Amino acid sequence: MGKLEFWTELNDIGNLIVGPWCIGGDFNGILFPSDRKGNSRTNRKPNCFHNWIAEFSLLDLPLTNLQHTWSNFRANASCSKIDRFFISKERPDKHPKTHLKGLPKPVLDHFPLMIDTTHLKGGPTPFRFENMWLLHRDFKQNV
Repeated sequence: MGKLEFWTELNDIGNLIVGPWCIGGDFNGILFPSDRKGNSRTNRKPNCFHNWIAEFSLLDLPLTNLQHTWSNFRANASCSKIDRFFISKERPDKHPKTHLKGLPKPVLDHFPLMIDTTHLKGGPTPFRFENMWLLHRDFKQNV
């Protein structure tokens, strides 16, 4: 699949979605010149990537601990930030601190990414009744 077909297919998928959404993976494209290091090749279709993000009002989740997500790991290494996760802008206030963390690279040339939502709280801890409390000698006095 060529780049143009890829962006056309992503547009088609985006048009089917109603409501908030999240999409991530290897987009094999950069958004900014700082997303690439050690390679003089330029992104031939940067506008397709930017246009797609703008058309679907997507937010690029920030990557907090890595600058690049791919490397060829050669002596004179090329590195790029081509793996990303996007969320729809419909409710950015709901998860303002959600971000990406790069995990240790096991074998491949891409660093695995994890969406970090540890700041989210599910509300107060629900009350749980323990049957063993019924057996306590002071139970009837205290209840």
